[in-house]
Amino acid sequence: AGAVALTTQMGEVVAILRDPEVYPNRKEEIITRMFGVVDPGHPYIAEINKGGDYLIGGEVELLDRIRYNDGLDQWRKTTGELMGEFKEKGADTVYAFQTRNPTHAGHAYLMRSAGENLKKEGYKNPVLWLSPLGGWTKEDDVPLDVRVKQH
Repeated sequence: AGAVALTTQMGEVVAILRDPEVYPNRKEEIITRMFGVVDPGHPYIAEINKGGDYLIGGEVELLDRIRYNDGLDQWRKTTGELMGEFKEKGADTVYAFQTRNPTHAGHAYLMRSAGENLKKEGYKNPVLWLSPLGGWTKEDDVPLDVRVKQH
């Protein structure tokens, strides 16, 4: 039992971690399972390697919606909000595509063909959830606000 307050860098409490559990941070195993390679130049791999020797987990209770005040908060939806939007659209299934890059013809093909395949499987109204990846990116990546406008 127990709980831990989760704070921002400025000390603002944003969530409560309930019944915390501590695990060893097996960085190399995590990296190879997630990425299949060990590339220290990859932004996510670099972040994993900067981490400490332990990880903490448990049930997280958000105290309020997290806001970044970067002009993109309107697009950051809760699970309930997303489910409501999918219901409004009459989705009988939802398929997702997530990328940190601007959408190009190859991405469009994958998204279109996935929707077509779902219809062949009998779904009447598959809805695409296009999710541009924020967070750590490479120095030469297109900025998140530009990618969101492009999507």
